[in-house]
Amino acid sequence: MSNISLAGDGHSNKAVPDMKISVRQVFGIDSDMEAPAFSTLDQHVPDIDPDYLFDRDTTLAILAGFAKNRRVMITGYHGTGKSTHIEQVAARLNWPCVRINLDSHVSRIDLVGKDAIVIKDGKQVTEFREGILPWAIQNNIALCFDEYDAGRPDVMFVIQRVLEVSGRLTLLDQSRVIKPHPAFRLFSTANTIGLGDTSGLYHGTQQINQGQMDRWSIVATLNYLPHDKEVGIVLAKVKSYQATKDGRDQISKMVRVADLTRNAFMGGDLSTVMSPRTVITWAENAEIFHDIGFAFRLTFLNKCDELERALVAEFYQRCFGHELPESSVNVAMS
Repeated sequence: MSNISLAGDGHSNKAVPDMKISVRQVFGIDSDMEAPAFSTLDQHVPDIDPDYLFDRDTTLAILAGFAKNRRVMITGYHGTGKSTHIEQVAARLNWPCVRINLDSHVSRIDLVGKDAIVIKDGKQVTEFREGILPWAIQNNIALCFDEYDAGRPDVMFVIQRVLEVSGRLTLLDQSRVIKPHPAFRLFSTANTIGLGDTSGLYHGTQQINQGQMDRWSIVATLNYLPHDKEVGIVLAKVKSYQATKDGRDQISKMVRVADLTRNAFMGGDLSTVMSPRTVITWAENAEIFHDIGFAFRLTFLNKCDELERALVAEFYQRCFGHELPESSVNVAMS
């Protein structure tokens, strides 16, 4: 939590959206919807990724969260870009956005705040220091809880208080009630939809109290991109492959390998999966080493469980027609 500055910076305290943007023009989505936005930048506004490709349904869900103050949860497999999607929408609205990962180390104290000893006028005094939640609620912040289904129960009940649109936060230690800033927004991302993990893929996730799930007014699912769209994204990021047909074919084969790992992952045969970010890194590493197979091993294969590497090597062979040292054929021969 220490890497997030909670100090006011002039813009982030009282500002409300002062302009409207066309969803069709800014996001390339066929919709007449307009979204509120800020005309000036703030230190908490994410950087814009000009090559980012927006999923229509997910984008509209997130925009509804910003425009109509809805509580939006994005679910889906890891590596699909759930949190990035929220950040990139916020970036185009100039809306300050802060992400909190609800891992097991995030406690109620981190969220709400605690008494701290400070020096004032040369004397030690006890003063209440607000946590991230009271600070965000009082500012024009889009607060995104990542790994929402991995949060500790005591933390989840603190969040439940602010899930309703008029959700005021009561600080019992302070006998104080905090009213939300008009531009405060709340988002979350999760690998499951609050019902726990039946697949065994996401250890540490838990069932979410259904009374709390009911307070999330919009739930969208973000799946992996269609093959051609992902090829387009990788080519936009690693532009050297755009120039020749061979380069474009190589990227298509790389994405095909990623597709095979995802199918195996969803079927429970693989515990590691290739995200679009992994494919981009693979393409960049292939530029460095001038060897796609070697780059693949360094980028992804070496991250896999040793017992699964032969299967992943088989996926590579199927797409590129070359055997890797980890393939079952070579392992059997040795």
